[in-house]
Amino acid sequence: MVMLAALLGTSGAAQTGSGQIVDGTWSLTRLTDAAGTLSFGGPDAPTLRLLGTGISTSEGTRVSGFAGCNAFMTTAIFTAQTLKLRPIATTRRACPAPVLAAEGRYLKVLAQARVFVRRGTTLTLTTGKARAVFVYGSSAERSLVAPWRLVGGQGEQPLTLRFGPDGRVDGFAGCNTFRGQYSVQDDTLSIGPLATTRRACTSPALQTQEQAYLNDLQTTRTFRVGGGLLTLVTSAGRSVQLARPVP
Repeated sequence: MVMLAALLGTSGAAQTGSGQIVDGTWSLTRLTDAAGTLSFGGPDAPTLRLLGTGISTSEGTRVSGFAGCNAFMTTAIFTAQTLKLRPIATTRRACPAPVLAAEGRYLKVLAQARVFVRRGTTLTLTTGKARAVFVYGSSAERSLVAPWRLVGGQGEQPLTLRFGPDGRVDGFAGCNTFRGQYSVQDDTLSIGPLATTRRACTSPALQTQEQAYLNDLQTTRTFRVGGGLLTLVTSAGRSVQLARPVP
């Protein structure tokens, strides 16, 4: 990782608490600065991932994302409508000059941004002279945010999986409900760890099914969505298919 020039000072003061919680992954749609306006879209759009915007801690909000060529990370202090990023660290991947130029403009706006406003699924960061406009969710994440049911599950109730727009996941494993967190980058998906209720299964077959389902979810490595189906591929190479619930 390489540290960008410190355009912002580091504050050790505790966060006062954000009036707007903007946790989650945001995709850049438009960037306006002194050089003009850039528009973005699709799976290659730069992203911004925020975690902890509503929590008062001296460590601040965790900030990361994809800048167009390189990944980046830092922390920030969020208040009711203001933000202040600490120095940003990036990877050092080589990319075509136009891509790197757009990336530099994006990172500069992030580093200098002082005000944020959320209106529904749109987030705007502004420096006063430049601004970055985002839509909620990465392209990959938006394809996941829905309720799903396991294809071929046994029992009176379907085994389910629901991805929320806030990075949380929950569902029913056949005997118990579960919840946890997930993260997405491109076609890579990580789920868990998952916490479950402790209800006893009514049969050994249901218990075996539940254990296998929870293990598959927590060992998921990649995914694909198409034709109304979600396919999870585990670290062991096992494919698990889920479908949208029947209306």
